[in-house]
Amino acid sequence: MQPVHILMQPARRQGGFTMVELAIVLVIAGIILVAALKGTDMINKAKIERVVQDIRGIQTMVFEHEKRTGRLAGDCNGDGIIGSGEALKGALQLVRLGGTAYSDAAALATSGAAENAPCLGSGTTEDQIDRPWNDLRKANIIDHNRPNRQVTKNQTNNFYGIGSWQITPGNGAAVETNVITAYDLPLWLAKGVDVAIDGSVTLADPAKGGSTGRVRLLGCDGTPAPASNGQDWPTDAGDDKLCSIFFIFDRNVGNPNP
Repeated sequence: MQPVHILMQPARRQGGFTMVELAIVLVIAGIILVAALKGTDMINKAKIERVVQDIRGIQTMVFEHEKRTGRLAGDCNGDGIIGSGEALKGALQLVRLGGTAYSDAAALATSGAAENAPCLGSGTTEDQIDRPWNDLRKANIIDHNRPNRQVTKNQTNNFYGIGSWQITPGNGAAVETNVITAYDLPLWLAKGVDVAIDGSVTLADPAKGGSTGRVRLLGCDGTPAPASNGQDWPTDAGDDKLCSIFFIFDRNVGNPNP
């Protein structure tokens, strides 16, 4: 009888990572996480810078209109005030809900009462939020072929506005001042614009930054500010809460702090 040889299978090696392998995986994961956070931070900073550039660009266009025509865009009677302030506040809900307060017409109207008409004389009413943009179009400062609903788009796919607002500066006297509004920015973005333009908040109460300086909080979630000076930054809201701000660009106001 032939002997039977039993072949013994070598013991299988237990699967799993060694401590060195785990350490390498953790290091790589950490590097990826840091890169992702830095990338997000850079994107957010770029969004803030773009909104600031947009606001400054609109200010430049309004002043360029003054150079060419002798009055600010939307200031039909030439008194230095773009008189669509209350329209800006009253149209807050309309603007944030798809820009329905803006005209879809690119061609300028010949009637001063039409929403797509520029200032056609000192008697043209200034209560249309389209009026400043129509003036800019008539002066060949913005694209003739794009309607206001497109021209006024901001970084969050909502809208900018040009008008005036009554504030109470440091001297205690109420004054009508020209403003640029930006509707429905996430709270973090609105605060970032505030810091970029007004500088870091040094107040005892950081929330007061929304009611001081040139950048003011108009309202959040479609609710306008109860006071003309704006309102404090909300402290009980997440950073993604949608808020609207206004930028005081009137050069005659001086220190705009209340």
